Amino acid sequence: MFKPIFEERSSMSERIISQIMDAIVKGEVKPGERLPTERDLATLFQVSRTVVRDAIKTLAGRNILHVKHGKGIFVANIQPTDIESFSQANWEDAAVHDLFEIRKVLETEAAAWAAERRQAHHLEKLEWIIQDAKAHSDEPEVLDERDAQFHMAIAEASCNLVLVKIMLSLLDLLAKSRQGSYSIPGRSLESLQDHELIIEAIREKDRELARQRMLQHLEGVEQTVSKHGNKG
Repeated sequence: MFKPIFEERSSMSERIISQIMDAIVKGEVKPGERLPTERDLATLFQVSRTVVRDAIKTLAGRNILHVKHGKGIFVANIQPTDIESFSQANWEDAAVHDLFEIRKVLETEAAAWAAERRQAHHLEKLEWIIQDAKAHSDEPEVLDERDAQFHMAIAEASCNLVLVKIMLSLLDLLAKSRQGSYSIPGRSLESLQDHELIIEAIREKDRELARQRMLQHLEGVEQTVSKHGNKG
């Protein structure tokens, strides 16, 4: 049922959490059932008891496990469907983090290429997006749409068709990384200012500055989303 874990300590703990939750969802362990002891779990997962203790503490904090001193570790009276919902929510949070890592790789290069290769019509499109966003600065839904258009326009200005296709394939995930951010006080103004600075670097054909400003922008958005959560 449980498999050995070979990761850094923080990752080990998350992997153990994932395996235990998966076992509950699959019905391999039932609500109210006692799990193996901390020592036995450490042996099964081939990790230290400290790592197991961290995982158990986290699951207990989520009311998925109950630790009864002197008696053992028990699965809470919770339905597998509740665990599935919880797992999905955690996957989405992890996916947002992973997506920002990918965005920092792809979109910084896209900005640099755009600075080298952009044509007049690319600049016109980018500037229209900015001006329209300013005109609707109090409408989060419009700002969210213009944000998506801005980042796609950067990809198009890179004149790299493969990059454009990759960005198109990521549209749903890109929406997840932006979800609610424009409802956070001050974020819309910061993003508009960031976008203007990126366009300025692209207009001046300064590839390194364009790359740097895109990276700063993405890091700023990631910090905001992480601080406030993905629900705005």
